[in-house]
Amino acid sequence: MKKNVKLIFKTLLVVLIFASVVTSCKKDDEPATQVAVKMTDDPFPMPFVVEANIGILKVDLKNENGDYVTVFDGNTSVNLVNYTNGETAEVAVNDVPAGRYTEVRITMGDVSVKLTNDSIYNYSAVAHHSYTQAIHPAVVVNDGQTVDLLIDMDLSGSFRFGGAFGWISDVMDITGINQFSPKFRAVNLFETGSIRGRVLDANGNGVAYAEVKVRYDYDNDGQPEEVTTIAKADGSYKIIGLPQGSYAVEVEAENNLDGEVANVQVTVAAETDVNVTVN
Repeated sequence: MKKNVKLIFKTLLVVLIFASVVTSCKKDDEPATQVAVKMTDDPFPMPFVVEANIGILKVDLKNENGDYVTVFDGNTSVNLVNYTNGETAEVAVNDVPAGRYTEVRITMGDVSVKLTNDSIYNYSAVAHHSYTQAIHPAVVVNDGQTVDLLIDMDLSGSFRFGGAFGWISDVMDITGINQFSPKFRAVNLFETGSIRGRVLDANGNGVAYAEVKVRYDYDNDGQPEEVTTIAKADGSYKIIGLPQGSYAVEVEAENNLDGEVANVQVTVAAETDVNVTVN
């Protein structure tokens, strides 16, 4: 009888150990539920700004219960001038609980700009200040998914330089940063599409560095906001993170050239090709 009890005990112990190992391996093999935070630039329409370094200290996401989940907690800086026309910088990838996240809160660090004359201006008054923005479309993360959250920073709307910004026409007009008040939109890239194409002149040649913009009401306040980019030297452009819908693509170029294409349809996970001819 004692031998049978010992045998049963040993058998149970082996089964428990095996179950523990299997469970542990299963957890290790399960794909993580993650959010990847990426940044892009709604750029300066100023050819003499060569760097715009944005310090990020913390990124939190707010779920439907009103609780915040931290995705990034550290100290990093991104030169957003390098990230336009669909290019993004990855700030962080981190595990989050599955759920629906409707708001992002970013704690900013120091910011600085560098000009073409090598002048560097730093601004630290906003250090450790947090700024929130609703996420449209919201980030919905299911078990085992990794979802991209795009932070699209409007640099020209965030910086105010010495003097009236609108009157600056030369690099020497800038004497410092008077104010930095970050303006940005936040979108779930998995639930958006994009518009890409070229800006062309009447002869079909690419128009360099034209300003391309679309409008949509990303914060649902009834007032459509602009999302812009600056075309590359060959006239090509790309705008990402656009919720499904109908858009007008408007272009302004040097020598008072402009053009527009209306009723551009954007669908989720698709790129819509739109060439715009300016006259």
